[in-house]
Amino acid sequence: MDKKTKEIMSFVSNRVRTQKTMFIPVFAISAFAIVGYTVADRTAPVVHSNTIEVPYGTVLKASDFAISDNRDHTDTLKTKIHAESYEKNQLGTYTVNVTVKDSFNNESTKTVNVKVVDNEAPVLESKTDDGFVINVEANGSSNLKDYIKATDNVDGDVTDFINFDKELDTTQLGEQVINASVEDNMGNIATKTFTFNVGDTSAPEMNLKNGNFVVNYGDNFDINNYVEAKDNYDMNPVLSVEGEIDTKKLDGTQPIKVTATDASGNKTENTYDVTVADTAAPAITLKSTDISVKNGGSFDAKSNIASAIDNLDGDVTSKVNVSGSVNTSKAGSYTVNYTVTDNAGNTANASAKVTVAAAPSRGGYNAGGTSVKGGHSGIVGTGLSKVGSAYVFGASGPTAFDCSGFTSWVYRQNGKSLPRTASAQYSGTTRVSKDGLSAGDLVFFAGTYKSGISHVGIYIGNGQFVHAANSSTGVTVSSLNSGYYASHYAGAGR
Repeated sequence: MDKKTKEIMSFVSNRVRTQKTMFIPVFAISAFAIVGYTVADRTAPVVHSNTIEVPYGTVLKASDFAISDNRDHTDTLKTKIHAESYEKNQLGTYTVNVTVKDSFNNESTKTVNVKVVDNEAPVLESKTDDGFVINVEANGSSNLKDYIKATDNVDGDVTDFINFDKELDTTQLGEQVINASVEDNMGNIATKTFTFNVGDTSAPEMNLKNGNFVVNYGDNFDINNYVEAKDNYDMNPVLSVEGEIDTKKLDGTQPIKVTATDASGNKTENTYDVTVADTAAPAITLKSTDISVKNGGSFDAKSNIASAIDNLDGDVTSKVNVSGSVNTSKAGSYTVNYTVTDNAGNTANASAKVTVAAAPSRGGYNAGGTSVKGGHSGIVGTGLSKVGSAYVFGASGPTAFDCSGFTSWVYRQNGKSLPRTASAQYSGTTRVSKDGLSAGDLVFFAGTYKSGISHVGIYIGNGQFVHAANSSTGVTVSSLNSGYYASHYAGAGR
């Protein structure tokens, strides 16, 4: 029996005692009072809300709605929310039925519009969780989004949309204050101030320049020739060495400790085992690398050696080997090679160019071998000096030529100008008979690789001419009477 029923029964009992003329059984009064009290509350609870707004992600509960009852406290009401269509993680408006029942089973149901909204701004924070100051390494990344992130309750990661009022300069040591702001898709804006501290805390890196630590015998030892130090901020870390290297000691290894220190005091230490070895080849010195020899003269390749000195073995001139022959009776360009190897197996090479001049002509020779007047010995000598040079189509010297490029270059060295192509040179010169040829005249050929004048050379006398023939032979000397050139001969010009 609850408190209210007891109060009613007590009231009725008192009335029975004061009105003795009327007798009503107590149990009947009690039953009547209880029934009468129960049916006295027939009013259902009221749901006052028509539309409510809830934050994104809200799980609906009774307290989200405005509900009242004429008698029961809202905490004692039984509320059922029919939220089958409600999506807490989807912005929008949903229809929700709310049913409320009081302790006397009075019940009411109302349809309420529930609007899921986003009123929460994103959160800006440090990715590194450094506390109040974000530490950045000198010359490190200047991309602020590498250090700051933004997360929104609805949009998720919105780091890409952060705006900063200035850039981060990682080339300058010290603190930098930068303001960040970000806005989500609903217009909620977050702002925050961040302090960055740019510091140099990284020690230099050390590496061997050649991958090993071998010092040449007798060299002056300088650590900078063997070890390089790189630092993220200091362009010139200082290298210091503990220990000494005796570069005249060939046996075993010699240990040293090398320290690299940057301007901020960061240090790296490495220990190296240094080997001293003879790694240098002898030095060959020639008296000349470009030698001219008269036709028919003599040439001694050995006499061209000035010296050959090795750092460990000393004078090795007598060990120099010579290769390459020179035919002084045949005009042309020759190469002589000099080679010497020390006791450690180091080999040195040198070479000299030897040019044999053309046989002297007495005014030149015609095809029959009889003397002709005139002759340009300077032009002939210049042309012969290029015997052996490469043929390259379109080239005009001084190391490679095509046929007209060769004749143009030779004439230009002797103060004379020629047109660039063979056909133009033919047109720009005066015709000379084959019997009237002089050394230095131009000889022309037709149909060698195309119709018309297509090849040119320089007559050197005795029925021979020098020319840039082709890619196989380069600059060479040929005979006007050879089958091929005789069949393509087109005339001469002066």
